[in-house]
Amino acid sequence: MKDIKTIITTFLLIVSLSLTAQVKDLSEKIPIDPTIKTGKLDNGLTYYIKHNPKPADKAVLRLVLNVGSILEDEDQLGLAHFIEHMAFNGTKSFEKNDLIDYLQSLGVEFGADLNAHTSFDETVYKLSIPTNDTDVFDKSLKVLRDWADGITFSHEEIDNERGIVAEELRARSGARTRMYYQSIPVLTNNSRYAERLPIGTLDVIMNSEYDALKRFYKDWYRPDLMALVIVGDFDVTETEEKVKTIFEDLKAVKNPRERIYYDIKDNDAPSVSIITDKEAQGVSISIYHKKQGTEVETLKDYKEQLLQLLYSGMLKQRLAEVEKSADAPFLSANAGMGKFLGPLDSYYLRAILKEDKIVEGIEALLTESERARRFGFKTSELERYKAALLNSADLYRKETGKIPTRTYVERYIDNYTGNKPIPSDTFRYHFYNEMLPTITVEDVNNLAKKWITDKNIAVVINAIDKEDLKLPTETEILELLNKNAKKKVEPYVDSLENLKLMTEIPHAGKIVSSIYNDKIDMTMWKFANGVTVIAKPTGFQNDMISMNGFRPGGSSVAPDSLYVSARSAGNIIGASGINNISNTDLGKLNMGKSVRVTPYINFYDELFSGSSSSADLERMLQMTYLYFTAPNRDQNVFDAYKASSLSLYKDQDKSPDAVFRKKISEVMTQNHLRGIPLTEEQVETGMDLETAFDFYKERFASANGFTFVFVGSFDIEKLKAFTTQYLGSLPSNLNEKSTWNDIGLRRPEGIIKNTIVKGIGDKSQVVMNFTGSLDFTLEQKEQLTLLAKLLKIKLTEELREKMSGVYGVRVSGFAANRPNDWYRMSIEFTCAPENVERLTNKVFEEIEIIKRDGASEKDLHKLKEAELSRTKEWLTNNSYWVAKLKEAYEFDLEYSDILNYETQINKMSTKDFKDAANTYFDESNYAEFILLPEKK
Repeated sequence: MKDIKTIITTFLLIVSLSLTAQVKDLSEKIPIDPTIKTGKLDNGLTYYIKHNPKPADKAVLRLVLNVGSILEDEDQLGLAHFIEHMAFNGTKSFEKNDLIDYLQSLGVEFGADLNAHTSFDETVYKLSIPTNDTDVFDKSLKVLRDWADGITFSHEEIDNERGIVAEELRARSGARTRMYYQSIPVLTNNSRYAERLPIGTLDVIMNSEYDALKRFYKDWYRPDLMALVIVGDFDVTETEEKVKTIFEDLKAVKNPRERIYYDIKDNDAPSVSIITDKEAQGVSISIYHKKQGTEVETLKDYKEQLLQLLYSGMLKQRLAEVEKSADAPFLSANAGMGKFLGPLDSYYLRAILKEDKIVEGIEALLTESERARRFGFKTSELERYKAALLNSADLYRKETGKIPTRTYVERYIDNYTGNKPIPSDTFRYHFYNEMLPTITVEDVNNLAKKWITDKNIAVVINAIDKEDLKLPTETEILELLNKNAKKKVEPYVDSLENLKLMTEIPHAGKIVSSIYNDKIDMTMWKFANGVTVIAKPTGFQNDMISMNGFRPGGSSVAPDSLYVSARSAGNIIGASGINNISNTDLGKLNMGKSVRVTPYINFYDELFSGSSSSADLERMLQMTYLYFTAPNRDQNVFDAYKASSLSLYKDQDKSPDAVFRKKISEVMTQNHLRGIPLTEEQVETGMDLETAFDFYKERFASANGFTFVFVGSFDIEKLKAFTTQYLGSLPSNLNEKSTWNDIGLRRPEGIIKNTIVKGIGDKSQVVMNFTGSLDFTLEQKEQLTLLAKLLKIKLTEELREKMSGVYGVRVSGFAANRPNDWYRMSIEFTCAPENVERLTNKVFEEIEIIKRDGASEKDLHKLKEAELSRTKEWLTNNSYWVAKLKEAYEFDLEYSDILNYETQINKMSTKDFKDAANTYFDESNYAEFILLPEKK
């Protein structure tokens, strides 16, 4: 036995030394994760292939092009993005709609599992598919091959798609988009990027020559500019052979056009732009110090990137402190170092400003940046943030094999298009573990000299356009920048004292009953104080635990006179800290730990949400205990929250979308106080700290009736001990049972039609609501959800694909048993004003078809496969189990039925959808809302 232990110890020492040796010579290249199979075919196509078992029997496939709108010719503005649409409208192997139909038959959902995006410098085609059928997997790889060189570009389909692309442009239009378009020339010094926005121009979208589209595809869709990213539950060697077989005859282009990487020229003097829009809300500022990006190739580069993470993180923390300070100068702020656009990186400062303190907010933002530049950071700050980064790296290392596939996919895309490093999570942890102790405050502080200079500065202010708002001029902004480096600034004071989260441990409670369910490995304890704990250990993650606590009550128990404060009490007090430790200091105390606890108060419940690593489980329960017994009352937090709320509700009458949504709320809740958005006046006069604090204290004074669900990587006996100590000991009044109150909110009856005229954009919004009463069951709730999914499939086919009238359509089915048993079926879309009537009529036509025929066998199969695939994946997710266990407890269901999803899904029939449509699409209880633009 001693010999075996010696061998193991020696082996671990060798491994440790080898890992250490990897990072001794900082001139070495950053190693690629050895579990990734990478290569390049003779034709130039690059591939990344990795086995990852989460989720099981699934793979995520990407075709990545190092190509985007920046490469468009003058007659192609928007066509890089247009080609992305054409990939779903016919290829050499799939005629129009055949591809989507085939993939949906496998459980693939359009949008979620099948999609694409185009940006300035990259285009990515996205596909997620099952891997437990070899033929399906092989066919999916051929789909990627078709996208690479087999899009057919039927002239008829191009013309049909023009309207859909135009509707996408319309759907994205609005104040935010208009201001973004105006900011790009300033941010990029009038570079080519300002002339090549990915969405393009309406004129080119509607009128371009067919050959312009085909020319872009011919010029740029070629293997030397392509990569395949394939990650999932499959055999890597077999997959690599399939890639070679399927893609090796993809022809390289002779005499290809040069792939130019366009520059963004320096600007010696700061560029400043103040952009206003009558439909905008609030005021914000963005300040960028731009610099040429550098490649991250060696370990020295990787260490430099680590320094940037430290600097950015510590500066963000300081800004968060200012945000919560007395009479805070801005609503929120952010900062950091990283990728900007094209070849540039940037050091950025951003803030949401108070309208009555615009200049003061800008000065405060610049001051914090200057304070860090001039005096640097404190050793105490640095050591805390080092611990946070190391903990994060350690978490990823521990979770290897349980990290979702999509995380890896995004890394490999960034590696191909941006040359970002892709070491293993284990290597990153060991690198951080060795490098962080060697990093000094001076190392981090020296970054400011490289990133913060007086050249290449761009400043953009976005603001609402209104007469009573006084904005600084460009000259005044320049003066603020000039004065910043010369003004008097005091060094930062790190106020964290030698605080302890808990000084006294409560006396443990008592378990009065214990039940074990062996079918799902779930244990339930009931404590003498009325608290219930449901515990299910899992191996879905290696080291993480999810917690959810709930009890009926919520703001519904508050009288109308206290409603404004009561609805915000959880947010305000939850952000105020515990046990006389401010939320800022609590964050500092928890740095280097994986723990989070948040109390909530919604309409009808008091809730807790939490997560932790296995090592920090006790910490999570201690924090939960203190949110019950020792919440803080923090005036600064309250003032910041109130200011943010005022900003949110201010000038709602200027935004077409806000006006539209408010009208819908007023009508659908019959103008109920608790169902419509708050007003500035309500926030100003009705939000009070004492009231909020007293309501919170009253709701959490007794823990009787609370249930806590724990799912994750824990030892059941440790959880039992900790919950007995911290939850079983919570104060409780067993004579009072918490329940929610019926606040009297009811949906209107009859036929209602409202037209709202607001906005300058050529855009309409349509919302169609069917509501009514029902005898609520979870089965009916699920039935409504599935009916909505069926209708979405049909409306996507008709409104988008056949009529080219919308970019997308949203359909949702919802049912609830509070405050009464009711349901809502909602259809929403954006369209051209002249198409509203035509499209709404088609919606009713499709509803009538479902009422008459139910779901077709083809659509029924699509829905079943999608539900089976998604549920199978969700059942390996801690959060899903938390939700299902909570649901089973609240509705007194058999817990083991959670595993019987296949039976329930396969029971779906055409008749079910026919009956549901005739029940829930009640045209005698229908509300229609249409937003039209103002006449020009």
